[in-house]
Amino acid sequence: MIIGFIGAGKVGCTLAKYFSLCGMRIAGFYSRSYEHAKEASDFTHSQAYTSLADLVNDCDCLLVTVSDSQIATVWQELCLLPIANKWIGHCSGLLTSHIFSLHNIVHPFAFSLHPLYAIYDRFDCYKALSGVSFTLEANENVIHQLQTFLTPLKNPLAILPASKKVLYHAACVMLSNQVIALVQIGIDLLSQCGLNVEFSEQAWRLLFLENAKNICEVGVIDALTGPVERGDIETIKHHIMTMPVELKIIYQQLSAILLNISRTKHPSKDYRQLELELLP
Repeated sequence: MIIGFIGAGKVGCTLAKYFSLCGMRIAGFYSRSYEHAKEASDFTHSQAYTSLADLVNDCDCLLVTVSDSQIATVWQELCLLPIANKWIGHCSGLLTSHIFSLHNIVHPFAFSLHPLYAIYDRFDCYKALSGVSFTLEANENVIHQLQTFLTPLKNPLAILPASKKVLYHAACVMLSNQVIALVQIGIDLLSQCGLNVEFSEQAWRLLFLENAKNICEVGVIDALTGPVERGDIETIKHHIMTMPVELKIIYQQLSAILLNISRTKHPSKDYRQLELELLP
């Protein structure tokens, strides 16, 4: 199976490099920017294509690694080419394989393959992919063939129903992008405390990393600490009073979720008074 990539950005470069290192055959890249295609092909020791038709002709499988908003446009172009027996996939966490439809009929060899990893760089992230999990979504009639095709990757691979992709993507965003927002809130609050910037950065990074490590090692329930778990109403009152107005509701909503976890951890503990305090 020979794979061609349409789109030479972060996802395309990373997956092509990783796939090639796993022994999969990469034809090369087609991109709106030939310069990007050339950089990606040099990086993966493959070919830069000036014609989408030539890439299609050379490949058994085409991975559309453009932004979500551009996938449908690329598909319209592919529909004008001989793709009847080609595997056509994309790597969106949100969209399903059904985007590859013509006259309301989904392409029989359509699929979506999504890595649960925040790919932030074109030429470096492939080094981390050996431990990354992937989800695969496609027509159930071709799932087994796809699993066989992806065997060289050795990565954990789960089959995801198309009906669950939006919820799945929301979960991924909560576990990656939204965490960044919480970190920024913490950094901003520390900056208002008059602490030395260098001290603050060293301090919060260790706090954040060790907590993440604990969650991964012992799980959410056992890693939980803090005023919500203790039922420390007075501390939480002080936090809410001191918190900037725009952050109070975020603090209360997150604390309410922690309260539910605390109840699981301490089923005999009475959290009713604290629950009232967290009501908006």
